[in-house]
Amino acid sequence: MLFIFLPGHLVYTFDITAAKDHDKNNVKIVLDIENAKCSICLNLWHDVVTVAPCFHNFCNGCFSEWLRRSSTNSRDKSQSAACPQCRTAVQSVGRNHFLHNIEEAILQAFSSLQRSDEEIAMLESYASVKSNLVLGKQKNQSRKRPLPRPSDESDDSELPCPQCTEFVGFRCSPGVAHLQCNGCGGMMPARSNNSIQQKCLGCDRAFCGAYWYSQGVNSSHCSRICNQETFRRISQHDISGLPETLHGGNPFEKDITERCIQQSGKTLQAVISEWITKFDNKELDRSRLQLNNVDTITSRTHLCNHCYDKFIDFLLYWFRVSMPRNLLPPDAANRDSCWYGFMCRTQHHRPDHAKKLNHVCRPTRGNP
Repeated sequence: MLFIFLPGHLVYTFDITAAKDHDKNNVKIVLDIENAKCSICLNLWHDVVTVAPCFHNFCNGCFSEWLRRSSTNSRDKSQSAACPQCRTAVQSVGRNHFLHNIEEAILQAFSSLQRSDEEIAMLESYASVKSNLVLGKQKNQSRKRPLPRPSDESDDSELPCPQCTEFVGFRCSPGVAHLQCNGCGGMMPARSNNSIQQKCLGCDRAFCGAYWYSQGVNSSHCSRICNQETFRRISQHDISGLPETLHGGNPFEKDITERCIQQSGKTLQAVISEWITKFDNKELDRSRLQLNNVDTITSRTHLCNHCYDKFIDFLLYWFRVSMPRNLLPPDAANRDSCWYGFMCRTQHHRPDHAKKLNHVCRPTRGNP
C-alpha cells in the first residue's frame, strides 16, 4: 500500500493483483483530514477505535472516558452506551489497526497534527479498549426462538403511518419509504422534497413532531405522534433553566455561569438569543460544537431537545470565555485555569478540584 499526499488530503493507494495474465491496477482513495478526527476531542485519532453498528471512529482514550461516564450516569447498567457522534446504541467497540496505519501516515505528512507527550500520556491512561468489547445486556443465545417483545405486533399492525390510512392530503403510495421516529417510535413517510425537516441536523435521527404539525395531524388523531416541542427550530425553543449537562456537568461552573447571567441584568432567554445571533453571523469558532453538520446549522435549523442542550452548552461556553475576568463573581475571578480545561476528568470525581480551578477553557495540553 502506497501513500501519496496532496495539500490538506491524504491519498492512499491499494495495489490490486488480478490473475497472472492481467496487469496490476491501482485504486486511489482521497481522505479529507477532517474525516480522520475524533469528534470528542476534535483532534486526529490516537489509537483509533471503531464502534458498531454505526462504525464511527474515536480516540481510544476519548471513547473509553465517554464510556466510563455513560456507565456512571446511567441508571440502567444493562443499557448500551450511545455513540458520541450519532447517539446510536453501541453494541461493540474494537481497535481499528487499519485506520491506525492511516493515522500514522497522516502524522508523517502533517507533523503539526502531532499531540504533545503530556496529552498522549493522558489519553493512554484513559484507554480501556484493548480488544473487541461487546457492550450492553446480551440476549440469551441458547434459545432457538427468542421471546418476542410485547409491543412488536402492535407497533406494526395497530400503529401504522397515519398517511398510509385515512388522512387526507398527502397519501403514501405503495412501497414508499418510511422513517421511524426516535422520539415516539411511530412511522412517517420519508419526503426529501418536503420543506419541513424530518431529521435532526445535529444527530441525523428522525423525529416526527414538526412534520405531523405541518400536516395538521396531532395526538387526537393518532396516539403515536410526538409533541411538537420535541423537535423545533432553534429560534423556537424556549429555555427557562440551564441544562444539567452544562459545562460537562460541573455544578460549580454551572453556578458561576448562572450568576454571570444574573449580574448581566438579562434573562437567560435574552442571553441565548444574543449568542444565537453571533452564531448566525459566524462570529464563533464552531470546532467545539459536538453536533453533526455544524457548518450548515442556523437559528432556523430544527434540533431535537438533546442536541439543543448541546447547542446551549456551546453558546454558554463562549459566553463565559468571552467575559472579562473583572466581571466574573469574586470567588471565580481569581481562579487559575485547569491545564486540561473542559477535557479534565478529575473535575467529575473531585469536587475540590472542580471548584478550585476554572474548567471553562481550552486544554493547554499539560503546559502551565
